[in-house]
Amino acid sequence: VPSKVKRKSTDQAFELGKYLQSKGAVMYGAYWCPHCSHQKEILGREAFALIHYTECASKGFQSNAAMCLQQKVDGFPTWKIGNKVRSGEMPLVELAKWSGYRGKIEEELEGDVSMSGMSGSCR
Repeated sequence: VPSKVKRKSTDQAFELGKYLQSKGAVMYGAYWCPHCSHQKEILGREAFALIHYTECASKGFQSNAAMCLQQKVDGFPTWKIGNKVRSGEMPLVELAKWSGYRGKIEEELEGDVSMSGMSGSCR
């Protein structure tokens, strides 16, 4: 069973989550990946609940490893919106920019979960 997202979403994270949902964004991840866990915490509970998440670890809860192979996912987390694909953990401001979100993201409102300039992925 995957770990629960502990952090409550900020209003701006929730708005970004709604936008990502409207665009059909998919986050591919693995239950054992700390970057995936942190990406979920960056979004927060309410925003992450809106995201289509695909578990790629074959032993993960509701795994869809075949879909991950088909999509050529080679690192976690990997985000996909339409034909756009990007691997690696992203702070909200970076995720918003990459996705084409036009709303304002104020990084200082995200508190200690923000990680400007940091990224990483699991392989």
